[in-house]
Amino acid sequence: MEPTEAEAVRGVVRKFAKGGADWRANGDVSRGPQGLVITRLEVRPHGGAGASVTSRMLRDVPVGAILDDVRYHLAVEELKGTPTVGPITSTVFTGQAPTRTADQIIASSSPAKSAPGRAALPDELMQAVAEGYIAESAPGKPRGAVKRLAAALERPEATVSSWVAKARKDGWLGPGAAGREGAEPGPRLLQANAEQTRERFGDEA
Repeated sequence: MEPTEAEAVRGVVRKFAKGGADWRANGDVSRGPQGLVITRLEVRPHGGAGASVTSRMLRDVPVGAILDDVRYHLAVEELKGTPTVGPITSTVFTGQAPTRTADQIIASSSPAKSAPGRAALPDELMQAVAEGYIAESAPGKPRGAVKRLAAALERPEATVSSWVAKARKDGWLGPGAAGREGAEPGPRLLQANAEQTRERFGDEA
């Protein structure tokens, strides 16, 4: 759900509502220095007068899943270059894992400037890593996003894990919650996607 204008000014990026067998929760998600956080959470029990919120109800609220869901949908909306309301329009972003291996991406990429003593990773590869990681850590996907991305790129899991970390550091991915998979697109990924969308669709993008 979309925040109101006043809520957006306070930093709220999405409102949510979830329900369990005997409770319903709603609240706000905002973007903080370390990524998305729940800044308001209200839990109400089902039932009539006298019903109260229990500690078990609070434990049942899927805080992590709520943040994962908001994170992924914001990522897709930002990469598609559309507002968070209305239909999705033309975009280069597919929401899928890479369809080419790392070697194929590197072979077809633009030459990158290398630091002395080591080869630089081309932007095309870092973009594929970032988009693939967002796709593989989408809500409903099992854990193991890096492992699946490594299989798609045909590189060791440890190597791809270091690429994901580099993608965060270099601005291809936004910050993520400690101990949880998933990320928002970083400014470099948004810029690259916007440029590719303009090149592909011209003024229609």
